[in-house]
Amino acid sequence: MEILEQIAREAEKNTQVPAYPRSVEKVIAAVMSSSDFWKIVDLSDEPLPLVAEILKLLNKHDLVAFEGDQILLTEAGAELARKAKIEAFASHVCPRCKGRGVVIDNLREAYEKFLKIQEERPPAIHQFDQGYVTPENTFARVALADSRGDLRGKKVVVLGDDDLMSIALALSGLPAKVTILEIDERLVNFIKEVSDKYNLGIDARVHDLRQPLPEDVVGAYDTFFTDPPETVEAIKAFVGRGVATLKAERCAGYFGVTRRESSLDKWRKIQKVLLDMGLVITDLIHNFNEYVNWDYYEEMRGWQLTPVKKAPEDIWYRSTQFRVETVRGFKGFNEPIVGDIYNDAESSTT
Repeated sequence: MEILEQIAREAEKNTQVPAYPRSVEKVIAAVMSSSDFWKIVDLSDEPLPLVAEILKLLNKHDLVAFEGDQILLTEAGAELARKAKIEAFASHVCPRCKGRGVVIDNLREAYEKFLKIQEERPPAIHQFDQGYVTPENTFARVALADSRGDLRGKKVVVLGDDDLMSIALALSGLPAKVTILEIDERLVNFIKEVSDKYNLGIDARVHDLRQPLPEDVVGAYDTFFTDPPETVEAIKAFVGRGVATLKAERCAGYFGVTRRESSLDKWRKIQKVLLDMGLVITDLIHNFNEYVNWDYYEEMRGWQLTPVKKAPEDIWYRSTQFRVETVRGFKGFNEPIVGDIYNDAESSTT
């Protein structure tokens, strides 16, 4: 429909984020499903800056109304939805595994220990763009990697450890070695204390991943985990660092990419970067990762863009779990990182 085309064109012009009539349809469908801005972002699966702009344009055309902290479809908006055959979202996600395809039953004893340990963790801070997944989610990653044969007797490296993956991996008793490289000294000290207390043997080091990896880490591991910022350059740099740690062909890496800060156009570029590194994408699990709401939400760019001001209450920031595997000719990235690679038009949490 012409109005959907018009709003998409204007939204892309105003945000520099790729937009399509389908983007507008998804935002309308999300408004039909929830009046909460953060849930609308969650459901629409479009970058937050684009969702905010589309909502403002829909409001300008009297298709949605902002009432207090609620976002509501107007009569004209409901009529547009009827004509365009737009309907509210339906969920068919498995309530047992939450769509992840794995459960943590066989890791329950380690998980219970982890639950108590993580209660004392340092809080996420804006300085390092930190955010961490739920404890259950952390162990779901362990379960996924174990089910793919990437942990037992393997050497595993974690590049940046907001999620305390190193502790979860070590508690599982599956890897032969666990190393972390993390810029935040608070986290490294916490992980060292836990490692000493529970005799976990974690090799925890303070390291700024903008700098090349330590020599003894390059080409020394079977599996890596990382959670990179979401510019194309950052994916290349941080996933590239992970690839540089791997020993050989048929080693694996795990990381997440959102739709909250990455459009499908960006996803296409990211996937090309991965293929050019000599990686094969073996798994993509939608909304596998669920992030606990962080305290510094009012400092992030996304808060400035919201058309209504209401603190997020439920989980809204989710990412797709990638598993990649190396094949012949793979090549990592271990050069110094110069300049700002953390922000682009689609960023919202920085």
